[in-house]
Amino acid sequence: MPDALLRFTVSPVQTFIAEARRTADLYAGSRILAELVRAAARSLQEAGADLIYPANLDAGDPPNVIVARVPREDAKQLAQQATAALQARWQAFADEALTTLRGLVDLDEKLERQWRSQVADLWEVYWAAARIENDDYATAFGRSQAGVAALKKTRVFVQHAEAGAKDTLSGNRAALACDGEDPRAFWRRVRRHPRGARLVGEHERLDAVGTVKRFHGAKTSYPSVPTITARPFARRAAVQAAQALASYRDAFELLVTAFGEQPDRYRRTGLAIEGFPYDGAFLYEATLEWPALVEELGLDPARAEQRRTQVDSILRDARARLAKLYQVVGHRPSRYVAVLVLDGDSMGQWLASVLAEGGVEAHREVSRALTHFADAAENVLQAAAPDGVYVYRGGDDVVALAPAEQAVPLALTLARTFLEKTGGRTASAGIAIGHWLEPLGDLLQSAREAEKRAKRLPGKSAIAVELQPRGGETIRVVARTDQLAALDLTDLVDRFRRDGAGSLSGRLPTDLRQLARAFPQVDAAFRAVLARAVKRQGEWPSGTSEEREHLVDRLYAFAMSYDQLRASLPDETNTHQLERVPPGPAQLADWLALARFLARGGGE
Repeated sequence: MPDALLRFTVSPVQTFIAEARRTADLYAGSRILAELVRAAARSLQEAGADLIYPANLDAGDPPNVIVARVPREDAKQLAQQATAALQARWQAFADEALTTLRGLVDLDEKLERQWRSQVADLWEVYWAAARIENDDYATAFGRSQAGVAALKKTRVFVQHAEAGAKDTLSGNRAALACDGEDPRAFWRRVRRHPRGARLVGEHERLDAVGTVKRFHGAKTSYPSVPTITARPFARRAAVQAAQALASYRDAFELLVTAFGEQPDRYRRTGLAIEGFPYDGAFLYEATLEWPALVEELGLDPARAEQRRTQVDSILRDARARLAKLYQVVGHRPSRYVAVLVLDGDSMGQWLASVLAEGGVEAHREVSRALTHFADAAENVLQAAAPDGVYVYRGGDDVVALAPAEQAVPLALTLARTFLEKTGGRTASAGIAIGHWLEPLGDLLQSAREAEKRAKRLPGKSAIAVELQPRGGETIRVVARTDQLAALDLTDLVDRFRRDGAGSLSGRLPTDLRQLARAFPQVDAAFRAVLARAVKRQGEWPSGTSEEREHLVDRLYAFAMSYDQLRASLPDETNTHQLERVPPGPAQLADWLALARFLARGGGE
């Protein structure tokens, strides 16, 4: 019986993950998708299919595409079985979430009908099988790929129009509510349950899909955005200001008890430190303002107001001890988080090339290499971004959250690891840095747009960053990974942060931005004004002139690398491609502005 190559994929992916207000939403979206794909792939394996991609279902997160070699006559049946397995896994997630919801509030038939309708038609499965003729694996692979691409251009899903207030995650589907009940009132009832306050925000209302995501893994504690952003501060406090941290912890626990709550309710396992094992939101003074505190603690506003007089003095004491902690540590926790997206460069071209030369065995090698990268990524996170967390890591894709300062080092280390594990293939990354109150779905979209900018840089192997400061100008920068490694952004952050010899003034990026307008080309004149700016906007006491010159050389070489990249392009390169390489002086100024921002923790 001749074989066929089966290509199987599911949609939507990016929109499903991006419908998020919390880190737990992003994480749950990725986990659910990974489990759905894993269920489909296992169904194929158990039916005797030869699974080629991914190479290992137990390593990292399975990618959204499954490739398997199957008997041609069985392809349709196997694809249908895989689809059924995927849908059954989704239904199990939905049933589990619905059971949890029933345990929080009473539901009626209208809501349960709405639930069944919303979870029924979410997933679109696409598959195509191409006969492997004369053992020509590469041609079969191309045909199956083209078949799936053609199917995706066909409208195969049912469109539902729902009346009523929309949910707060997607903004597309109607929020759940019982018959005749306003969705806001329904979800307020959910939140008033002792277990509901941790799951639903005060002003949130969810549809069935959002509820599945929010309730998925509810018993575990995925770190919140403020926990991620505050953890570098918390770790420093545990070492430099242990007594002040313990004093504030005692005050916080007393405050929670005064509200009639148990402190253990606010313990977090993910990224928490021993000295303060609670959500990082409580390390910010803004959270200790009355409305924010009531919401963060998940309290009924009316009942909390009744206790306000008796907790007022305790709250003032907690604020005072937090202020003392800031004073002892020497700074406040940053409120900025980074979303990082990394993806292999020109993977389609690479795969087409290796398949043409080596066929199925070459594809297996590629699959194994990507599995090794996913495995290695865990250690990379611990080394480069110890306060970060992965949302997804599988195939040639990574999505991660990290404190703003750790994002670029993480991207550089991941790109280097990808190069090592794939035998010389490059990867590019996009990073979006935004305030912790920004919707995570929006930041993820900005990171994906930054990744596209990185991949537009000739030669790729690039990192693009979009910094979205609150009340300030958006900064967009891009550089090749080798340029960025030589620049040593971590050292520049340290120079803007420290005092004394070798430190840099916050005026330097501003000065260079002005100079970049007058000196847009990297030449001797630009180097001279760069040297004067560094000398003027830095602390260079006697004996540090050599260090200063080395810094000027480093900054000048970074700016020059953009001109060198332009010069390396073929003479026939069109103007559009040249425009993808930004001017070096302006990019240097903006990278320095990013370093200054990171050094100041967002300027707060």
